[in-house]
Amino acid sequence: MRFRRKLYCCVVACLAVLAAAPMAADVRGDWRRDLFPVDRNGKWGYIGVDGHIAIAMRYEEVAYFSEGLAAVRVARKFGYINKLGKMVISPRFDRAFAFREGLAWVEGARQGFIDRTGKIVVTPPPGTTCREFRYGVALALPLEGSVTLDPAMENPRVGFIDKTGAYKIPPQFDAAHDFEGDVAAVMVDRKWGFIDKTGTFIIPPRFNDATYFSEGAAAVRQGEHFVFIDTIDRRIIDTEFDEAQGFIEDLAAVKLDGKWGYVDKTGTMVIKPQFDEAADFFNGMASVALNGKYGYIDKTGKLVVAPKYGYGHFFLGELAAVTFYPDRPDGAGTGYINRSGVVVWKPDSPRTRRRGGGRAGRLMRRI
Repeated sequence: MRFRRKLYCCVVACLAVLAAAPMAADVRGDWRRDLFPVDRNGKWGYIGVDGHIAIAMRYEEVAYFSEGLAAVRVARKFGYINKLGKMVISPRFDRAFAFREGLAWVEGARQGFIDRTGKIVVTPPPGTTCREFRYGVALALPLEGSVTLDPAMENPRVGFIDKTGAYKIPPQFDAAHDFEGDVAAVMVDRKWGFIDKTGTFIIPPRFNDATYFSEGAAAVRQGEHFVFIDTIDRRIIDTEFDEAQGFIEDLAAVKLDGKWGYVDKTGTMVIKPQFDEAADFFNGMASVALNGKYGYIDKTGKLVVAPKYGYGHFFLGELAAVTFYPDRPDGAGTGYINRSGVVVWKPDSPRTRRRGGGRAGRLMRRI
């Protein structure tokens, strides 16, 4: 699942300085964007789907909009703007993440979840940092260097808090994914299983790796191979795969004999293994790699956009971010194409001198 994880981590980092987490199925609707971050000479702003500037480039760092607000950095501090470019939460945070379920995680003099007025309304347990709220709970992880949450435990553990800031599921896991619906994948003693909202295992920890449940199925690794199971721990596809990703839009990317293709839930190989890398389908298209270059296919497997980019990211509605100059310092060189492959925003040339924007560049690099 290397390509998928790299791609997702990159997307979330640009999207709003988000916490790293596996992709969840329900973000497909959330990620249909109409404003897209761009930079020019080290300053950041936004374009619309037509490629025209919609919010002027005046920020040190920006993120995608989520629930109508976007984190932006001014004078080394983060605040939030609305889609008119108006600063609605003043820049005062060291880090600021995307809004979800009406709340956004921020860090600074204090850390916690703010509401849309900028007020911290949820304070996490001491010594923890949190990911976004999903289905009413947020994953709480020990801060690096913090004391063990439970002295009886050898290592710091992770749990889930509710919107009061109290633990809904006490810290007891070595690692965990966010909840997808009422189920989350968690790791105990290097084995992955699945819990419900009470923290009870519905599938015991016995897998070497696991994705979230999406569309009723999850990819799990047993020994050296991946298989697909349902929520009552039954195999739904007989074939074992070298690698596999979760189902999104009825298809899952799978790897066989060194190549990636796509399978449906009946086990039919809908798109034969032929790609060096493959990402989830997103809004009807998926990024794939051939000979070190990235392009896009549709659900028939047809190459809609020829592989010629350093990276190719999810289509967030009508546009996808693509990397023109992957070796450029600070990750600059990301532009946008539309669903026909037409370039609607081309980045500065590699020779353009950049003024500042280092962190923003790194964020775009990690899309």
